Amino acid sequence: MKERLRHLFQERASHPETVGVLCVEKQSPQESFTDFFDVVLIIVTSNEQLEMTKHYICDDLYVAMHVVTEFEIETWFLYGTNRKMIDWIYHGVILFERNEQLTEIKGRIDDFSSDDRKLKGIMEFGKLLRRFEDGKGLHYLGKQLDAFNFLLHALHHLARLSIVEHGFNPEVTVWKQVKEVEPEIFKLYEELTESEENIEQKLELLMIGIEFSLRSKIQFGASHLIEIMNEQPVSWSYQELMEVKEVAPYTVDLELMLAYLSKLEIIKKEHVLSKTPGIFHIKYKVAKFF
Repeated sequence: MKERLRHLFQERASHPETVGVLCVEKQSPQESFTDFFDVVLIIVTSNEQLEMTKHYICDDLYVAMHVVTEFEIETWFLYGTNRKMIDWIYHGVILFERNEQLTEIKGRIDDFSSDDRKLKGIMEFGKLLRRFEDGKGLHYLGKQLDAFNFLLHALHHLARLSIVEHGFNPEVTVWKQVKEVEPEIFKLYEELTESEENIEQKLELLMIGIEFSLRSKIQFGASHLIEIMNEQPVSWSYQELMEVKEVAPYTVDLELMLAYLSKLEIIKKEHVLSKTPGIFHIKYKVAKFF
């Protein structure tokens, strides 16, 4: 590594708030993995006030330096909101670390704990269900191109869910991963993108395939919610579930998931009389535990 570039990260490494420094280098001129920078430096800090991104030119090298916090990495990892950064951290070379904290972070990305897998699984399950139902609705309305777009996204979330179920963290190159762990889902993707059938035929086959796969993934995909609901013997109101801290990451899709699981009789709806005669509260209780 060139001396001026080394000086750039060593100055940061000397700060007591710096947890560690990672480096990712571009391997070929055509690749976009590093956003076309020659070098990406990731400075992990414990100080939120130091978060920043800077771009440099150093000895004819274009350098991006990202200063991020451990909390940000945790959020990106669980929510999947910055997969490129997670890939950089996972593939990056550790140039400096304090108390092996970066080694632990990289290890967690590589090796899911059971709790991480279940949380990430239900988040992907909810997104899969949302895109599938929206795509199916658009198809029946005759809006085929929009339906195609939504179902392609549903298939992507199905692939990510499958990868998580097999114990891996979904990378940007998700189809390469899913081809290895669940080739049946990869075949659906091939049929969608490469077959010569018309769009109507593609959509019909895709809806059948996703519907089948969706049901086969319920045991893993919904286990996080089912286990939380099973922690108390009484039924839950929707608001009570919304207020559970562990449910917060997927509340945007919670209503849809409850409706879907109720339709399959995995969750039972109970009608509880309200203060107004003839009007009932709906509460939810686990009917089948995996």
